[in-house]
Amino acid sequence: MKRLLLTLLCVSVLFAQEPISRVVQIKHFQPDFASPVLDILSAGKVRWRPDNNLKYIALHGPAELVEAMEAALKKLDVPAPAEKNIELTFHMLLASAQGESSAIPPDLTGVAQQLRNVFGLKSIRVLETAVMRGREGQQMETSGLVALPVKVDATPQYNIRLQKVLTSPSEKAVLVRIDKLEFRVSIPSLKIGGQGLTYDSASISTNVDVREGQKVVVGKSGLDATSQSVFLVVSAKVLD
Repeated sequence: MKRLLLTLLCVSVLFAQEPISRVVQIKHFQPDFASPVLDILSAGKVRWRPDNNLKYIALHGPAELVEAMEAALKKLDVPAPAEKNIELTFHMLLASAQGESSAIPPDLTGVAQQLRNVFGLKSIRVLETAVMRGREGQQMETSGLVALPVKVDATPQYNIRLQKVLTSPSEKAVLVRIDKLEFRVSIPSLKIGGQGLTYDSASISTNVDVREGQKVVVGKSGLDATSQSVFLVVSAKVLD
């Protein structure tokens, strides 16, 4: 009887250690993206093979580990958060310590007063306003003409581009992060000798965080050979 019980116990242990195979269907990500996680969970005892075309991961190994890995994959396999549409409004302000200010739109009076207090400016006017719309995580770019006085038959141009915009919740409002924002104004002038045009530029390059509904002064760039500077102001709005 003891021998029989011992034999049955050995058989049950061997049966419990019998490896199993599982195929886990993946819906919301590329199966091979899970390889780093599976490498940790498998502890070197489970073999797996992802198939990106058929969207599955095949597992083979001890039952306990295979079932744990299957459960982990199902927790990971959820829809990604919906990307938001973002609207960015850029105001280009021309400012100087001399002269008088022209009329400033009501929504920019606070910014204008801040610039006067900090930089001792007297003359501030809006050169141009640009609106950019795009999806979160994507590159955005816009360009156009800007009303700067020049002595040649050509119009200054601006260009605004950014690598991506990301959002995150905060206590007061959604926080919008703008990565690798680049702003440039190209100003035409005659080449030395009067033959052809050359271009000077005023530029700003930075990262910036702005809360939805807030106006932020991104930066300042001086115009060559003048006492004037261009300030870039940005505000952000999440559309959905």
